Amino acid sequence: MTDLTLLNGALKLAASVYGRPDAPTLLFLHGLGGSRDSWEEGVQRLMHRYQVWTLDFRGHGHSDHAETYDLEGYRRDARAVLAAIALPTLIAGHSLGGVVAGLLAQSGDPNVRSVFLEDPPWYMGEPSEWQRTATSQLFARGSARQASWREDNTPLAAILDVLSNVRSPMGGLAKDHILPRHLLSQASALRRQDRRCWALASPEVDHLMAPVPREKPLMCPTMVIQGDTRCGAAFLSGHETRFTKTSPHAEIVRYDGAGHSPHTSFVFEDRFYADLEAFASRTFAA
Repeated sequence: MTDLTLLNGALKLAASVYGRPDAPTLLFLHGLGGSRDSWEEGVQRLMHRYQVWTLDFRGHGHSDHAETYDLEGYRRDARAVLAAIALPTLIAGHSLGGVVAGLLAQSGDPNVRSVFLEDPPWYMGEPSEWQRTATSQLFARGSARQASWREDNTPLAAILDVLSNVRSPMGGLAKDHILPRHLLSQASALRRQDRRCWALASPEVDHLMAPVPREKPLMCPTMVIQGDTRCGAAFLSGHETRFTKTSPHAEIVRYDGAGHSPHTSFVFEDRFYADLEAFASRTFAA
């Protein structure tokens, strides 16, 4: 593994690269409450066959804080990594990272070989869709907690305790569903994150996802992992019909019983990475 500092203008972005430089390339993009550390299990599974890159978006992990946190800024962050890779790349993104990957797939950039989108909140910029999901309540609570933790310099152990014992949309507590390392990873990410990242994830202001050009097709092979609306997913029941109407080639894989983050789950982690590996094999065999 090699840690890198990449530049997006004057902004310094933290990234890591693993595996052989002559192997096909994968890039992982994390969600709003995460960091590049979220993908450690995937890196370990894939680095022997692929060169794997991970990125901390602006305001997250070890990247610089920025003046603004909007989709265009996050898209430019991902483009800075693609410029460093300079090869056709499979981009796998969770939540915010999935939306950014989708935006890149709309561009027709030949270095965006394919995209693998984990429960992307593609339609959450529409007020009616935002209110349909548990995500709206989860974001409101998460934003308030994260601001308080940053202001009070709350110890990591205390943040981890809260995250582990919060009620889950999947039933029971978060620790009943999310792997322990991922809970620690999320606690660490939230403790470092610029609290302004959450401002545009609120229904009281222009929503972070409002600018997504939802009717513009994705121009490369696409797989969407769809969670379960009843369990806190953001790519809701019915979204698959809208998505494939715009991008008919897209493959939608539904995980019944999964929440918003299957790759962090006791039950769904193995299935998630098996689906990603199969999709990567098809991508680079073509």
